[in-house]
Amino acid sequence: MPWQQIDRQYVKQDQPGFETVWFWDTTDRGGGELLLWLDSSGSIDGFQMSYEQWPSGRHYVCQWRQASGLQTGLVDEGGAGMRLAKQSSIMRFSDVVDQKVLSLLTRYFRANSSILADPIRELIGSILSSAAEGA
Repeated sequence: MPWQQIDRQYVKQDQPGFETVWFWDTTDRGGGELLLWLDSSGSIDGFQMSYEQWPSGRHYVCQWRQASGLQTGLVDEGGAGMRLAKQSSIMRFSDVVDQKVLSLLTRYFRANSSILADPIRELIGSILSSAAEGA
């Protein structure tokens, strides 16, 4: 199912100088989300995309910022900690772009990106394609 945008009034704006925009899918098996950081002109300064593969439960992530480029990684969901409270998830990024992770996330992006404005969809697609070609 294509992403749906979370109403902006419900999205925490914690990046000074940027607007955070959040998209997610509503599947009950796996699924993921896309966060965008837009500057005052509406251009992308960065994005973060995650995808939980079903039925394996593996959770993949990538992030890109203009200043630092693309990173790929996995989400460690954390186990039960003291008193059986679930620990917070931690994103663990690799020093190099993992092509398997990139391939999964690229397919997920293509399947869900129809909601995005053309310039945003094209820029993110280009970043993902360039990273795949640079391997």
